[in-house]
Amino acid sequence: GINADYFDINESGSPLNLVLSGGRVLHQPSRAAAFIVDGQGQTHMGSVKLSFNAQTNTGATFVIQRINEWSPSVDLALVTPELGAASGGDAVEVVLDAQPSPDLYRVSRIEPSVTSPIALQSGQLAIVGRGPQGQSLLRAVAVGDTVTLSETSDPPVANARLGIGGGPLLVQDGKPVADPAAPAPEETDVRNPVTAVGVSADGATLWLVVVDGRRPALSIGLTRPQLAALFVAIGANTAMAFDSGGSSEMVIRHEGDAGVSVANSPSDGRERAVADGLFVLNTGAHGPATALLLKAPATQVLVGSTLLIQPRAVDASDQPVGVEIQDVALAAIPPTRAAIDPQGRLRVFAPGDVEVTASLGEVHAHARVRGVPRVDDLRITPKEPAVAAGGTIQLAVQAASSDGLPIAVDPDAVRWSAVNGKVSSSGVFIAGPRASRTTVSATVGGAVASVDVLTGDHTVMFAALPQPGTAPGQWRYVTSPAALPGGVDAQAAPDGAAALRLAYDFSAPGVTRAAYAQTESVLAGEPSALSVEVYGDGNGAWLRGGYRNSDGNAESLTIARHVDWVGWKTLKVAIPPQASWPITWTRLYLVESSKDAKEQGSIWFRNLAFVYPGP
Repeated sequence: GINADYFDINESGSPLNLVLSGGRVLHQPSRAAAFIVDGQGQTHMGSVKLSFNAQTNTGATFVIQRINEWSPSVDLALVTPELGAASGGDAVEVVLDAQPSPDLYRVSRIEPSVTSPIALQSGQLAIVGRGPQGQSLLRAVAVGDTVTLSETSDPPVANARLGIGGGPLLVQDGKPVADPAAPAPEETDVRNPVTAVGVSADGATLWLVVVDGRRPALSIGLTRPQLAALFVAIGANTAMAFDSGGSSEMVIRHEGDAGVSVANSPSDGRERAVADGLFVLNTGAHGPATALLLKAPATQVLVGSTLLIQPRAVDASDQPVGVEIQDVALAAIPPTRAAIDPQGRLRVFAPGDVEVTASLGEVHAHARVRGVPRVDDLRITPKEPAVAAGGTIQLAVQAASSDGLPIAVDPDAVRWSAVNGKVSSSGVFIAGPRASRTTVSATVGGAVASVDVLTGDHTVMFAALPQPGTAPGQWRYVTSPAALPGGVDAQAAPDGAAALRLAYDFSAPGVTRAAYAQTESVLAGEPSALSVEVYGDGNGAWLRGGYRNSDGNAESLTIARHVDWVGWKTLKVAIPPQASWPITWTRLYLVESSKDAKEQGSIWFRNLAFVYPGP
């Protein structure tokens, strides 16, 4: 499975494009490309046009183009039972009950004024109207009336198995294309983590692709043209992208496993909750075990250490079959080199190859494990440990042979030591009360590894009083869309304190608006956090900061989701450790993403500083 559509990440979490499941449309399409599988299993990639026509038995007609949208800015929408909790805006809601005749519904309830959707049951729909459309709806229907609901779409989606939005279109007829309806076109030539889907010309092969990025030690990602070139190279006839960046993720249920696991390295350092995804599921019938698998974290074991062997079973359809370890007969050959206990713990006594055998009734499996006398490469994790003063952090080792293959090592075989610090025999580093740098070493299998552990932190002032202007290091005013009223200046805060003022005017609704105090300053070292004092105006705008990685990719941080306070407040926000150093600090800014919100005001900044681990 892979993540799919772009979504309202900061508010409702709703997808922005088409969602279609089992022939039912759950969200309307946007202009961007969507991926559709029709009733015959054929795929379509491209934009979709769709609307519903609701006609009452009295002759009133309503054209509906929004599905499961609950917003004061939406004057007419169709709602299904899948819509979750929502609030906002006074609306008329008409509940429809499905009738035996296809596309025919009966009006069962009319609510002239609601601020949140009515909970619908299976077989029910609702039409929600606001403003003049709401009043027209109220006049046009009565309880007991019938409504015929018909769908018009291009391409037809009435019998489609699934549909899910994304974009842009990358490849068409085996050649890269420039999609005129690409989401975020300004990111076309920016390397990002990316997610995409492709299909071969004969429709027999489907590729689900995720490429990691924003992790310089692992991958810096791809631009959209590079992603298109990848699909052309592997033979795709058609391909399109999905939401990318921190959303990019692939999950896999490995053979024999009961659940899924993350296959890639998400750039946020964790999984991100997303709106929807595209999945390939095994729908084969479940049956008895026909194959036994032996799984382990390594194929090599340091002599004297153990390796946990985990039996897994699958049936003829490759569906997992539950296995109780006590039902599996395990053995290690030759017994002079290793022994395995009933729980699957293999202990190696001497160097050389060991064959592990397993039997589950008439189903058998075997695996080869090598006992090794030494470790060639040893590393301590985490790679750059930092801990709060007085805190603790668990350290561990990764052992490998000269060819890079992992070696299983018992934790109690590792000998830990620290210079001017404390580390337990199990690798727990115990930080002192003050900021410091401590070298910790680990020894096992003849190999030694060391790492500096940074305790506490220190703050470096970046700009006690940021200055407006266009010279290097100064701050200037930029907006999106362009030419929004406002500015950046040195007008004092309401309490008379000197500070940098960011004045903004988001009174024109309808689009996402942003007002930036923009600068350009390369930061020394690898700061772990930003600290800034902000005089808030209580208007509730979203406060963010931004920087540019050394690889050219821009990143943003939320400093405060809502500026809902008045007066001075010190704010601190972490900088992701996977940033590509050195970073260039570029902006502090306010955003209003709600299309209906209107506000104008000013906030002030002072004592902008960065926090660094250690002394």
